[in-house]
Amino acid sequence: MDNKNRAGQAIIACIIAVLLLFALSAALRPAWAQAVSDVVSSVEGHYRDVADISARVAQKNFLKAIGKTQKFEATLHIKKPGKLRLDYTNGQVVLVDGRTALFYSKKSEQVVKRTFTEFENMNIPVAFLLGAAHIRDDFDVLQTDAKTPRSLELLPKKPGAAMKKLLLRSDAAGRIEKLVIVDRSGNTSEVEFAGIRENGGIDDKLFIFTAPKGTEIIEQ
Repeated sequence: MDNKNRAGQAIIACIIAVLLLFALSAALRPAWAQAVSDVVSSVEGHYRDVADISARVAQKNFLKAIGKTQKFEATLHIKKPGKLRLDYTNGQVVLVDGRTALFYSKKSEQVVKRTFTEFENMNIPVAFLLGAAHIRDDFDVLQTDAKTPRSLELLPKKPGAAMKKLLLRSDAAGRIEKLVIVDRSGNTSEVEFAGIRENGGIDDKLFIFTAPKGTEIIEQ
C-alpha cells in the first residue's frame, strides 16, 4: 500500500473516531440529565403524597468561626401544611405552626418566638422537608457524581437566601435520608433521619406548646 492510501485511511479512521466520540457524548448527556430529573421527580412525588412524618434525628452543626462541631439528637414530627416539632434530648424544643417558629430552651428558661414565611429563612435544617414537594420551584439542581445518582446538590434560586447550598441523599422511593445545609458564613448542619414513619396520623395538639411556669417569653 502506498503512502497516499495509508494517509487516506488514517484520515478516514480519524473521522470515524471523532464521529463515535460525538455520538457517545450525545448519548451520555441525556442519560445524565434524565438521572437528575428522575431523582428529583421521585423525591417531589414522594413528599407530595406524604401528609405527616415522624423520625429520629441525628444532627451535627459545624460552626466555622470557632471551628467547633456540636452534636444533637431529637425526635421530629411534621404535619402538612407547615407544622413541625423538634424535641431535643437536651431539653430544647423547636415548634413551627405554619406562621410562627418557637424556640424553647429548658436551660435558659426562655421561649423565643419569630415569624417566618419561608422555610429557607427559618435556620432549621429539617424545615426543608416542608417544601420537599417543590424542589424545582425553589432550587437549581445538580448531580455532582454519577456514581451516587441519589445524592443531589441544590442551589437556591432566590437571591439572598440564608443557605448557600443544600445537599441531600434519598433512597430509591424518594425518601430523604440525609441533609447537609451550608449557609453563607460557611457553617454546616448535617442531619440524618432514622426510624422514619409516614402518614401515621399526628394529632394537631402536638404542635401546641405550653411553656413551663416562670419561662421568659421573647417575641422577635
